[in-house]
Amino acid sequence: MNLSQMAGGTANYLAKELSLDTGKTDTLRFGLEIILAVLIKGIILLSLAHFLGILPEVTFAMACGVIYRLLSGGAHCNGYWRCLTLGVLSYLGAGELGLYLGSYLSKDLLVYSLLAGYLLSSLCIIAWVPGEVPFKKITIVSERIMFKLLSLGYLSLWLGTSIIIVHYTSSSLAVAGLIAVIIQTISFSPPGYKTIYQLDKLLAGLARLFKERRCLANAADH
Repeated sequence: MNLSQMAGGTANYLAKELSLDTGKTDTLRFGLEIILAVLIKGIILLSLAHFLGILPEVTFAMACGVIYRLLSGGAHCNGYWRCLTLGVLSYLGAGELGLYLGSYLSKDLLVYSLLAGYLLSSLCIIAWVPGEVPFKKITIVSERIMFKLLSLGYLSLWLGTSIIIVHYTSSSLAVAGLIAVIIQTISFSPPGYKTIYQLDKLLAGLARLFKERRCLANAADH
């Protein structure tokens, strides 16, 4: 049983018990799938981060990116494992860059970078949030405004927290968080949807190639 089937089975059971309509069942299934996906991604990601010695940076980047994504929406791969691969690579990349750049950027330059990231992301939120996600297309104007305001509020909280971190803890954490926020902002922009669509196709092609070669290898053994 894959992740979608597990989430779908649980959603159908809960919908039957709670007498939910079809639309709410789809939303529930998508929410359960996100929760399961986050748990699996978190275990894999934190284990790799610990192994690479970037656990604090990746943890902060993940905290910044995941909450922001839940509020703003954004592009998804069509397959869970492709989504997992892109997510893990993105957060590990943010952690590595945070560790590397944190030692080179001055505190003042980093604060200016955070402010620039905040302003650009805020403009993108006003223009494009909420980003379309599977099974949850938000068309009601009041709901769209609510998600814009929640995203802007969260972004303000992130900015304040990051500035405090720059001055009192580690610059590498702030850089990793900034990169995670930038990646998430890109993901709900029109160019981001196109980019992730192309990456999804690339990963799907690589997966098919791997399966074909494995089948040929197994046939050769027999």
